[in-house]
Amino acid sequence: MNARAEKIHRGLTDLGLDAIFVFSPENFAYVTGFSSHQHTVSRQPHFACAAMMKDSEVPITLIGMDFESPSYPSEGFRSLPFSTWVGNRTLEQLYEKSLERPFLTMFDRLEEIVNEMGIYTGAIGIELDFVNVEFFGKLKTLFPDVKFVNVSPLFLEARIIKTDDEIVFMKELIRISDEALAYTSQFVKEGVSEKFLFDTYCEHVIQSHVAFPSGWSSFTAGEQAGKLGRSNDRIITSKDVVKFDGGVHGDTRFYTTDFSRSWLMGNVDPLLVRLKHRLMEAHELMLQAARPGLSFKDWFDLGFQYVKQEFPFYTRGHLGHSISMGPQTAEAPYISPNQDGVLQPGMILSVENPMYITGYNGFNIEDMILITEDGMELLTPLTPHWLDSEAKYR
Repeated sequence: MNARAEKIHRGLTDLGLDAIFVFSPENFAYVTGFSSHQHTVSRQPHFACAAMMKDSEVPITLIGMDFESPSYPSEGFRSLPFSTWVGNRTLEQLYEKSLERPFLTMFDRLEEIVNEMGIYTGAIGIELDFVNVEFFGKLKTLFPDVKFVNVSPLFLEARIIKTDDEIVFMKELIRISDEALAYTSQFVKEGVSEKFLFDTYCEHVIQSHVAFPSGWSSFTAGEQAGKLGRSNDRIITSKDVVKFDGGVHGDTRFYTTDFSRSWLMGNVDPLLVRLKHRLMEAHELMLQAARPGLSFKDWFDLGFQYVKQEFPFYTRGHLGHSISMGPQTAEAPYISPNQDGVLQPGMILSVENPMYITGYNGFNIEDMILITEDGMELLTPLTPHWLDSEAKYR
């Protein structure tokens, strides 16, 4: 097992489970180290499953389409194909008089595993945050005496502390996004459109041949920056804040990034200058404080209370979050007054200090960091928080 699969196996043991059936594309990749093609495209549980047993000597069983399972890795895994509409046949079968073969479904293969391992009255973990009602209903009908346990939280917990290979890959993705935004920042000025900046950023990301722009990435300005939305043809004016929020994703490796910048144009309301300075100062306080052992609650209070001292109306539910494979960008733990726990080495976090003013303007100040043994490493150092054109506001 790889280090990620070992984490899940420890959780399986701690929960007293006999097996875990992994159906989501992200967690299938998490435990196996590779992605299943049609599974990733369709995001349906019936296309692939990675079955992990309590007995660590039993290899993870990969259930997949007969059209795809020959491409699954064989070392350290067992593969069980199920029949599909594709109708694959071997060369030998083409010479046979009859091409009829038993049609085996995903559920047939699951039943085979359950009977083989003698766990038809056992406890099996599945991701109830992913599996749909119809699929779950079929599982319960097929295995009426099995106790199904939701293990979605187990995967989210495992993904909080990154393994060494995860850190290496996420750093590469973050660098690509940071370089693309740093490059695009030279074009941020009055008279250009949001979409021009967005297209410039995307083109630079794609040139990496490693990452793709996340679908929710956007450049927005003025009243557009005060709400959640996509880049459009709006032309940037001298009174605007220009805000980028987004990142990249690693295609079928699923990992994703998230950071932000907000820049002042040449003739903005002085209130916006005050806001940016206060948000930036709060952000710097939070970055400087980041270290193992700091509680998420205290970390939140540090940034939140600093902004609130000058702007009493300030309100936020969180000031950042963990991040890994998605599909959601923000994952627990959150930098929030309601979040238990402390910072630990190996966490990759997005630290953000936003303020949105509906119908007027908006800010998000955000960086990605890695918690180290004695502090933190800033992972998004390339893109400036202040453009040269903002010199008069500094």
